[in-house]
Amino acid sequence: MLRMGSKHTKVIFLDIDGVLNCTKTSNPRDLPYVIDKRLSGVLNRLIARTHAKVILISDWRYDPAGLFSARYHGVKYQDAVPDWPKKSRGEEIRGWLRKHRDVDRYAVIDDDDDELDDLPLFQPSSTTGLKARVANAVARFLNRKTDKDMRSGAITPTLENARKRLKRLTK
Repeated sequence: MLRMGSKHTKVIFLDIDGVLNCTKTSNPRDLPYVIDKRLSGVLNRLIARTHAKVILISDWRYDPAGLFSARYHGVKYQDAVPDWPKKSRGEEIRGWLRKHRDVDRYAVIDDDDDELDDLPLFQPSSTTGLKARVANAVARFLNRKTDKDMRSGAITPTLENARKRLKRLTK
């Protein structure tokens, strides 16, 4: 079991695709596991401001190459949520939290909402990835300046999912 440290541990549950890379991320060779340096810079400044620990919720955690790539690209994660194939990402996060009672405050950064209704979710657009506006909202939340999360409205995910499907069909 991972020891997180003090009783006032802050955690960021981090997705990668759509957060640290986006539709605007340069990937000329169409490689898997690519991170946008500008977006990882936003994350690193957020971590410095909050002293939060990063726990991966990304699908990258299933693949050793994904975990290697995350580290290679500078994602300073401490752990990953469990892989429960028949459970939602929200259930995986809640399971991880049950084993880490020292977590005082946490935020989920994910461009999708996979049964995360009762969790503090901060949703960047998969078109732009993690921008300063979302990172600032996470910092305010983790530093107890607010209790508001930052979910996109119902129309945004619907439009982005339609755009993703259309892009796949035209490839």
